[in-house]
Amino acid sequence: MRRRWLPLLVLVLLLLPAAGAAAQEQDDGRYYPETGHTLEARFITYFDAHGGVAMLGYPITESFTLPASGKLLQYFENGRLELASGDVVQTRLGALLAGEQGPTATVEPGEAEPPGCKSVAPSPYHVCHAFLDFYESHGGAAMLGLPVSEFRIEGERIVQYFEYVRLDWYPEGESGGEMRLAPLGRIHFDSVGYDPELLRPNLPEDMSLYRVVELHPQASVSASFTRPTDTVRVFVVVRDQNGNPVAGGSVSLTAHFPAGDRVLILPVTNAQGVTSLDLSFEDQPPGSNIALEIWAVQGALRASTRDSFRIWW
Repeated sequence: MRRRWLPLLVLVLLLLPAAGAAAQEQDDGRYYPETGHTLEARFITYFDAHGGVAMLGYPITESFTLPASGKLLQYFENGRLELASGDVVQTRLGALLAGEQGPTATVEPGEAEPPGCKSVAPSPYHVCHAFLDFYESHGGAAMLGLPVSEFRIEGERIVQYFEYVRLDWYPEGESGGEMRLAPLGRIHFDSVGYDPELLRPNLPEDMSLYRVVELHPQASVSASFTRPTDTVRVFVVVRDQNGNPVAGGSVSLTAHFPAGDRVLILPVTNAQGVTSLDLSFEDQPPGSNIALEIWAVQGALRASTRDSFRIWW
Protein backbone atom coordinates (compact mmCIF):
# COMPACT_ATOMS: atom_id res chain seq x y z
CA MET A 1 0.00 0.00 0.00
CA ARG A 2 2.81 2.44 0.94
CA ARG A 3 4.48 1.83 -2.43
CA ARG A 4 1.31 2.69 -4.29
CA TRP A 5 0.83 6.09 -2.67
CA LEU A 6 4.51 7.02 -2.46
CA PRO A 7 4.82 8.38 -6.06
CA LEU A 8 1.74 10.55 -5.47
CA LEU A 9 3.20 11.82 -2.19
CA VAL A 10 6.47 12.69 -3.88
CA LEU A 11 4.72 14.64 -6.64
CA VAL A 12 2.63 16.55 -4.12
CA LEU A 13 5.63 17.40 -1.94
CA LEU A 14 7.41 18.88 -4.96
CA LEU A 15 4.47 21.05 -5.93
CA LEU A 16 3.34 22.28 -2.51
CA PRO A 17 4.64 25.45 -0.81
CA ALA A 18 7.15 24.68 1.91
CA ALA A 19 5.48 26.26 4.92
CA GLY A 20 3.32 28.98 6.38
CA ALA A 21 -0.17 28.22 5.00
CA ALA A 22 -2.96 27.80 7.53
CA ALA A 23 -4.40 24.39 8.25
CA GLN A 24 -7.33 23.63 5.96
CA GLU A 25 -10.66 22.28 7.03
CA GLN A 26 -12.29 19.18 5.64
CA ASP A 27 -15.82 17.94 6.15
CA ASP A 28 -14.58 15.67 8.92
CA GLY A 29 -12.27 18.16 10.64
CA ARG A 30 -9.18 20.29 10.17
CA TYR A 31 -5.96 18.60 9.12
CA TYR A 32 -2.63 19.75 10.60
CA PRO A 33 0.40 18.54 8.61
CA GLU A 34 2.66 19.69 11.46
CA THR A 35 1.72 16.53 13.38
CA GLY A 36 -0.22 14.56 10.76
CA HIS A 37 -3.52 14.57 12.65
CA THR A 38 -7.02 15.96 12.05
CA LEU A 39 -8.78 18.12 14.61
CA GLU A 40 -12.18 16.53 15.24
CA ALA A 41 -14.87 18.64 13.54
CA ARG A 42 -16.96 18.80 16.73
CA PHE A 43 -14.00 20.27 18.60
CA ILE A 44 -13.17 23.07 16.15
CA THR A 45 -15.38 25.78 17.68
CA TYR A 46 -14.11 25.15 21.22
CA PHE A 47 -10.51 24.83 20.03
CA ASP A 48 -10.61 28.18 18.21
CA ALA A 49 -12.35 29.94 21.08
CA HIS A 50 -9.80 28.71 23.63
CA GLY A 51 -6.56 29.79 22.06
CA GLY A 52 -6.20 27.20 19.30
CA VAL A 53 -2.67 26.05 18.55
CA ALA A 54 -1.14 28.81 20.70
CA MET A 55 -2.72 27.34 23.85
CA LEU A 56 -3.63 23.71 23.21
CA GLY A 57 -0.94 23.00 20.62
CA TYR A 58 -1.36 20.76 17.59
CA PRO A 59 -3.41 17.54 17.76
CA ILE A 60 -1.20 14.53 18.50
CA THR A 61 -3.91 11.87 18.05
CA GLU A 62 -7.06 11.46 16.07
CA SER A 63 -10.25 11.58 18.15
CA PHE A 64 -11.13 8.24 19.74
CA THR A 65 -13.84 6.87 22.02
CA LEU A 66 -13.27 5.28 25.41
CA PRO A 67 -15.44 2.12 25.45
CA ALA A 68 -16.00 2.22 29.22
CA SER A 69 -17.40 5.76 29.34
CA GLY A 70 -18.43 6.49 25.75
CA LYS A 71 -16.46 9.76 25.87
CA LEU A 72 -14.94 11.06 22.68
CA LEU A 73 -11.39 12.24 23.36
CA GLN A 74 -8.63 13.96 21.45
CA TYR A 75 -5.13 14.72 22.70
CA PHE A 76 -3.18 17.86 21.85
CA GLU A 77 0.38 18.80 22.67
CA ASN A 78 -0.66 20.79 25.74
CA GLY A 79 -4.08 19.42 26.64
CA ARG A 80 -7.06 17.15 25.93
CA LEU A 81 -10.63 17.80 24.79
CA GLU A 82 -13.64 15.64 25.59
CA LEU A 83 -17.15 15.33 24.18
CA ALA A 84 -19.69 14.00 26.63
CA SER A 85 -23.47 14.49 26.64
CA GLY A 86 -23.13 16.84 23.68
CA ASP A 87 -20.78 19.31 25.38
CA VAL A 88 -17.09 19.90 24.61
CA VAL A 89 -14.94 20.40 27.69
CA GLN A 90 -11.23 20.58 28.36
CA THR A 91 -9.85 17.85 30.61
CA ARG A 92 -8.39 19.13 33.87
CA LEU A 93 -4.98 17.64 33.08
CA GLY A 94 -3.17 20.15 35.26
CA ALA A 95 -5.26 19.11 38.25
CA LEU A 96 -4.81 15.41 37.45
CA LEU A 97 -1.06 15.64 37.12
CA ALA A 98 -0.51 18.07 39.99
CA GLY A 99 -1.79 15.58 42.52
CA GLU A 100 -4.11 18.03 44.26
CA GLN A 101 -3.68 17.85 48.02
CA GLY A 102 -6.36 20.32 49.03
CA PRO A 103 -5.90 23.90 50.29
CA THR A 104 -2.40 24.69 51.57
CA ALA A 105 -2.14 28.46 51.21
CA THR A 106 -5.45 30.03 52.11
CA VAL A 107 -5.68 33.83 52.06
CA GLU A 108 -7.63 34.98 55.09
CA PRO A 109 -10.04 37.94 54.80
CA GLY A 110 -8.12 41.20 55.14
CA GLU A 111 -4.76 39.47 54.81
CA ALA A 112 -2.30 41.27 52.51
CA GLU A 113 -1.23 39.50 49.36
CA PRO A 114 2.45 38.55 49.14
CA PRO A 115 4.36 41.10 47.00
CA GLY A 116 3.90 40.46 43.31
CA CYS A 117 1.17 37.87 43.89
CA LYS A 118 -2.59 37.53 43.64
CA SER A 119 -5.03 34.91 44.84
CA VAL A 120 -7.68 33.73 42.37
CA ALA A 121 -10.95 32.99 44.18
CA PRO A 122 -12.20 30.46 44.92
CA SER A 123 -8.77 28.82 44.66
CA PRO A 124 -6.66 29.04 47.82
CA TYR A 125 -3.44 29.37 45.80
CA HIS A 126 -1.46 32.42 44.72
CA VAL A 127 -0.22 33.30 41.25
CA CYS A 128 2.98 35.34 41.40
CA HIS A 129 5.50 37.31 39.36
CA ALA A 130 6.09 35.99 35.82
CA PHE A 131 3.41 33.33 36.32
CA LEU A 132 0.91 36.08 37.13
CA ASP A 133 1.93 38.13 34.10
CA PHE A 134 1.38 35.17 31.79
CA TYR A 135 -1.83 34.12 33.53
CA GLU A 136 -3.46 37.54 33.23
CA SER A 137 -2.30 38.14 29.65
CA HIS A 138 -3.51 34.74 28.41
CA GLY A 139 -7.10 34.68 29.57
CA GLY A 140 -6.73 33.78 33.23
CA ALA A 141 -9.16 31.22 34.65
CA ALA A 142 -11.24 31.10 31.46
CA MET A 143 -8.30 29.74 29.45
CA LEU A 144 -5.92 28.17 31.95
CA GLY A 145 -8.28 27.34 34.79
CA LEU A 146 -7.83 28.12 38.46
CA PRO A 147 -4.44 27.53 40.09
CA VAL A 148 -4.26 24.11 41.74
CA SER A 149 -0.81 24.50 43.29
CA GLU A 150 1.64 27.14 44.40
CA PHE A 151 4.67 27.55 42.15
CA ARG A 152 7.23 24.89 43.00
CA ILE A 153 10.40 23.25 41.79
CA GLU A 154 10.16 20.08 39.70
CA GLY A 155 13.49 18.73 38.58
CA GLU A 156 15.51 21.87 37.96
CA ARG A 157 12.63 24.06 36.83
CA ILE A 158 10.10 26.30 38.58
CA VAL A 159 6.55 25.33 37.56
CA GLN A 160 2.95 26.00 38.55
CA TYR A 161 -0.12 23.88 37.88
CA PHE A 162 -3.51 25.21 36.84
CA GLU A 163 -6.66 23.21 36.14
CA TYR A 164 -5.93 22.75 32.44
CA VAL A 165 -2.22 23.48 32.05
CA ARG A 166 1.17 23.68 33.66
CA LEU A 167 3.38 26.75 33.24
CA ASP A 168 7.16 26.29 33.18
CA TRP A 169 9.59 29.14 33.78
CA TYR A 170 12.64 29.29 31.49
CA PRO A 171 15.00 31.94 32.89
CA GLU A 172 17.42 31.13 30.07
CA GLY A 173 14.82 32.17 27.48
CA GLU A 174 14.75 35.31 25.40
CA SER A 175 14.53 38.75 27.04
CA GLY A 176 15.78 37.48 30.37
CA GLY A 177 13.29 34.64 30.72
CA GLU A 178 10.03 33.29 29.33
CA MET A 179 7.02 31.26 30.38
CA ARG A 180 6.08 28.17 28.38
CA LEU A 181 3.14 25.82 28.41
CA ALA A 182 4.19 22.31 29.38
CA PRO A 183 3.27 19.47 26.97
CA LEU A 184 0.72 18.02 29.38
CA GLY A 185 -1.22 16.31 26.60
CA ARG A 186 1.77 14.19 25.65
CA ILE A 187 2.76 13.66 29.29
CA HIS A 188 -0.72 12.47 30.28
CA PHE A 189 -1.11 10.28 27.17
CA ASP A 190 2.12 8.48 28.04
CA SER A 191 1.15 8.13 31.71
CA VAL A 192 -2.17 6.33 31.13
CA GLY A 193 -0.84 3.70 28.76
CA TYR A 194 -2.96 4.26 25.66
CA ASP A 195 -1.91 2.47 22.46
CA PRO A 196 1.13 4.35 21.05
CA GLU A 197 -0.25 3.70 17.55
CA LEU A 198 -2.74 6.51 18.25
CA LEU A 199 0.22 8.91 17.96
CA ARG A 200 1.20 7.73 14.50
CA PRO A 201 0.88 10.57 11.93
CA ASN A 202 -1.59 10.11 9.08
CA LEU A 203 -1.72 11.34 5.52
CA PRO A 204 -4.94 13.17 4.60
CA GLU A 205 -7.30 11.71 2.03
CA ASP A 206 -6.97 14.97 0.13
CA MET A 207 -3.22 15.22 -0.46
CA SER A 208 -3.53 18.89 -1.40
CA LEU A 209 -3.80 19.52 2.36
CA TYR A 210 -0.35 18.12 3.01
CA ARG A 211 2.80 20.22 3.10
CA VAL A 212 6.31 19.94 4.41
CA VAL A 213 6.94 22.31 7.32
CA GLU A 214 10.17 20.81 8.72
CA LEU A 215 13.18 19.00 7.28
CA HIS A 216 14.95 16.28 9.28
CA PRO A 217 18.12 15.11 7.52
CA GLN A 218 20.17 12.16 8.77
CA ALA A 219 23.63 11.21 7.52
CA SER A 220 25.78 8.09 7.60
CA VAL A 221 29.09 7.01 6.08
CA SER A 222 30.16 3.72 4.55
CA ALA A 223 33.15 3.43 6.90
CA SER A 224 33.92 4.98 10.27
CA PHE A 225 37.68 4.31 9.86
CA THR A 226 39.54 4.66 6.58
CA ARG A 227 43.01 4.59 5.09
CA PRO A 228 44.87 7.87 4.41
CA THR A 229 44.01 7.48 0.73
CA ASP A 230 40.51 6.15 0.29
CA THR A 231 36.91 6.79 -0.79
CA VAL A 232 34.02 7.09 1.65
CA ARG A 233 30.43 7.06 0.51
CA VAL A 234 28.24 9.60 2.33
CA PHE A 235 24.53 8.81 2.56
CA VAL A 236 21.84 11.36 3.47
CA VAL A 237 18.14 10.72 4.00
CA VAL A 238 15.76 13.66 4.38
CA ARG A 239 12.37 13.22 6.05
CA ASP A 240 9.67 15.70 6.95
CA GLN A 241 8.06 16.49 10.30
CA ASN A 242 6.06 13.26 10.19
CA GLY A 243 8.81 10.95 9.00
CA ASN A 244 7.72 10.94 5.35
CA PRO A 245 10.47 11.03 2.70
CA VAL A 246 11.20 14.40 1.11
CA ALA A 247 11.93 14.10 -2.60
CA GLY A 248 13.68 16.73 -4.69
CA GLY A 249 15.54 18.24 -1.75
CA SER A 250 18.89 19.95 -2.28
CA VAL A 251 21.75 18.67 -0.13
CA SER A 252 25.25 20.11 0.33
CA LEU A 253 28.24 18.62 2.14
CA THR A 254 31.18 20.41 3.75
CA ALA A 255 34.04 18.06 4.64
CA HIS A 256 36.51 19.57 7.11
CA PHE A 257 39.91 18.11 6.16
CA PRO A 258 43.11 19.14 8.01
CA ALA A 259 44.37 21.06 4.97
CA GLY A 260 41.08 22.86 4.36
CA ASP A 261 37.37 22.44 3.69
CA ARG A 262 35.80 20.84 0.64
CA VAL A 263 32.25 21.80 -0.33
CA LEU A 264 30.29 19.36 -2.48
CA ILE A 265 26.73 19.27 -3.84
CA LEU A 266 24.93 15.95 -3.70
CA PRO A 267 22.26 14.84 -6.19
CA VAL A 268 18.72 15.87 -5.20
CA THR A 269 16.96 13.39 -2.95
CA ASN A 270 15.06 10.57 -4.65
CA ALA A 271 11.55 9.25 -3.99
CA GLN A 272 12.73 7.68 -0.74
CA GLY A 273 14.32 10.98 0.37
CA VAL A 274 17.81 9.53 -0.13
CA THR A 275 20.93 10.88 -1.81
CA SER A 276 24.59 9.87 -1.67
CA LEU A 277 28.05 10.85 -2.89
CA ASP A 278 31.54 9.34 -3.04
CA LEU A 279 34.07 11.44 -1.14
CA SER A 280 37.61 10.63 -2.31
CA PHE A 281 40.80 11.89 -0.67
CA GLU A 282 44.55 11.28 -0.64
CA ASP A 283 47.40 11.35 1.87
CA GLN A 284 45.40 12.45 4.88
CA PRO A 285 47.27 12.53 8.22
CA PRO A 286 46.64 9.33 10.23
CA GLY A 287 44.54 9.98 13.32
CA SER A 288 42.65 12.90 11.75
CA ASN A 289 38.94 13.17 12.43
CA ILE A 290 37.10 14.36 9.31
CA ALA A 291 33.96 16.23 10.36
CA LEU A 292 31.09 16.36 7.87
CA GLU A 293 28.48 19.13 7.90
CA ILE A 294 25.36 18.45 5.81
CA TRP A 295 22.66 20.96 4.91
CA ALA A 296 19.28 20.02 3.40
CA VAL A 297 17.21 22.70 1.66
CA GLN A 298 13.74 22.73 0.14
CA GLY A 299 12.09 26.03 -0.63
CA ALA A 300 12.46 28.26 2.42
CA LEU A 301 13.23 25.31 4.71
CA ARG A 302 16.77 24.53 5.83
CA ALA A 303 18.12 21.99 8.31
CA SER A 304 21.51 20.51 9.07
CA THR A 305 23.08 17.37 10.47
CA ARG A 306 26.60 16.10 11.11
CA ASP A 307 28.69 12.97 10.87
CA SER A 308 32.38 12.11 10.77
CA PHE A 309 34.98 9.46 10.05
CA ARG A 310 38.57 8.96 11.18
CA ILE A 311 41.72 8.43 9.16
CA TRP A 312 43.50 5.28 10.32
CA TRP A 313 46.80 3.71 9.45
